[in-house]
Amino acid sequence: MRKLFLACMLAGTLAAQAQGRFTIEGTLSGVDEGTVLGLYKDEGGVGTEVAVDTLRNGRFFFEGMTASNEVEEYDVMAKDYGKLPPVWLSLWIGPDTHLKVKGENKLLKTWRVEGGSECQRFQQQLVDASRKELDAFQQLTMEGMALGQALQSASGEQRESIIAKLKQMQDEQDSLQRCVMANNIRLMKQTVVNKVWMNSLNGLGMSLKYDKKFLHRDEVKALYESLPDEWKNTDEGKSVYTALYPPVVVKDGEMAVDGDLYDLQGKVHHLSEFRGKYILLDFWSRGCGPCIQSQPELKEISELHKDSLEVVSLSIETEKGWRASVKDHPLAWNNWNDLQGRNGISARYGVNGIPHFVLIAPDGHILKSWTGYGPGLLKVQLRRWMHPRPQTVYGTHEGNPTVDYPVYGSSNTDALQITQVERTDTATIVRIHAYYIPKYWIRLSKETHLVADDGTSCPVLRSEGFPLGERFFMPESGEVTFTLYFAPLPAGTRTFDFTEGDGADSWQIKGIRLRK
Repeated sequence: MRKLFLACMLAGTLAAQAQGRFTIEGTLSGVDEGTVLGLYKDEGGVGTEVAVDTLRNGRFFFEGMTASNEVEEYDVMAKDYGKLPPVWLSLWIGPDTHLKVKGENKLLKTWRVEGGSECQRFQQQLVDASRKELDAFQQLTMEGMALGQALQSASGEQRESIIAKLKQMQDEQDSLQRCVMANNIRLMKQTVVNKVWMNSLNGLGMSLKYDKKFLHRDEVKALYESLPDEWKNTDEGKSVYTALYPPVVVKDGEMAVDGDLYDLQGKVHHLSEFRGKYILLDFWSRGCGPCIQSQPELKEISELHKDSLEVVSLSIETEKGWRASVKDHPLAWNNWNDLQGRNGISARYGVNGIPHFVLIAPDGHILKSWTGYGPGLLKVQLRRWMHPRPQTVYGTHEGNPTVDYPVYGSSNTDALQITQVERTDTATIVRIHAYYIPKYWIRLSKETHLVADDGTSCPVLRSEGFPLGERFFMPESGEVTFTLYFAPLPAGTRTFDFTEGDGADSWQIKGIRLRK
């Protein structure tokens, strides 16, 4: 197993602009005095704070100017971590909007909102239809935050107990979310289409895309098909279409897909321009912290490998947001956008979280794709994948049969590369080269074992250069070599599996071939 590293899941983060005045008055009870609340405006999937107030005598107040004559979504969130659930209260604001927010507890997603437009009234209907489920979800979120804090210092059985409880709570939250979706669908069937309706449909589309237990595909399809073309052609409509009819995702080893990619001057580019060089694609957004953290390393890589590799950063934001990003994040390398958000080339590459990277070989086939960033990871991945894999060699060492860089059927990790298997009368020796984020840890279970093709299990006997069952922090290079000794495989074994166990996070390398 390995330490998780930073990645932003594509759920939409929160920015602002500056026409008609709006005001929001809040009256709360059951919320700590001094709680700091922020008002945020969604803009093309990225946003920023537009107002802040501190709760005094149970009251808060926001005011500002709208960016246009249209009703647009704003969100109220707590700025104080832990004082309120990390969710948001959706508000729909246009010129001359005056809203009153009333809450009697800390569950801000279900605070009541009075006034406003048709959109705001429908938003309140959605909340009222699922108030019980939304409140239970928020309560579980707060309990989960407390358990997450306790997990930091827990160990042994206590740690395992907390992890099991968190898993149970996540299952309960998933069940509650499915109830909310069913309630939303019932209400949407009875309501005319507006921006909130489309926002809800887009949320259903995202659940269809990510939730393997989603039960309402046919209903979502019927809602989408009932839309007039002008709604289907909105960003939300296009996203729902992509969820209902996902494009074929190109995989590692296949030829990279291409498309019309625009630079900031409006010139059209294609990845094929760089045929003969390696290409590192970087799918990003200015609202994604790990994306921004990766940029100094991307700059270093673009300079270090300028003769053999091109870095292409592909923003998944709207054109307006992408152009705004240049102010704070000017990129010295290729800064492009297909202007299709999550429905264009990013969908073809299966981008579900950002930053998402794709390394393309000079002949145009995909060497490796991955999601997430940790300092030094990009350089480690380039060292791993920009060099040809050594040829498999069947030989002997001191009379013992060996296989250098054995072929295997499948693997759920690219952190481990088996460099040699040696078989003696007393052990099967597996030599491994590991790649991971510098200074981050990996761990191999003490239950790691080999499984022969006849089902024989061969437990690990000992290790050299790596402590089994403990966290091992990677060196500055992000690479380490170690050796594992297992009980001997049966004499007639042709293939075997390397496995930590049956857990979802257990590393597995299957079908490792011992013979030609």
